[in-house]
Amino acid sequence: MSQSNTHQGDILVTANEDLSALADVLVVPYNNSGSLVVTRPAANNDYAVYVLVYGATPGGKATVRPLNPDWTVRVVAKGAGNPGDLLVLADGVTTAADKGKVRSKATLTVGSGTYRLVGIAEEAFVDSQLVRMRPTFGTVTV
Repeated sequence: MSQSNTHQGDILVTANEDLSALADVLVVPYNNSGSLVVTRPAANNDYAVYVLVYGATPGGKATVRPLNPDWTVRVVAKGAGNPGDLLVLADGVTTAADKGKVRSKATLTVGSGTYRLVGIAEEAFVDSQLVRMRPTFGTVTV
């Protein structure tokens, strides 16, 4: 069997920015001198493949949960949406406070670009709510 030294469920990863006051946002894995670290997305098409469970200060260990289509997660929403809406990363490039949040693809009416598809809403939601989503992966181009 070649599947040794693998992990399932929550893992501890070094925070590469101050995540200590955050939870329930998506984070992205990066390489920092050969070590795995996480930060909030720097671009709208970053591979946000973890949800932050417990934040940490820079250099500390944050608890993250890998996104998996087999189970749902709750993530902070930017704006409102409906069940079945495709969810993409919120625009953290324009508004830094929105890094790691999700928004409905239906709200992408202004500007063009490529956005990371991260899930499908399984309930109606409003701004700042922890929306239950089923993780999925892909991109959306507007």
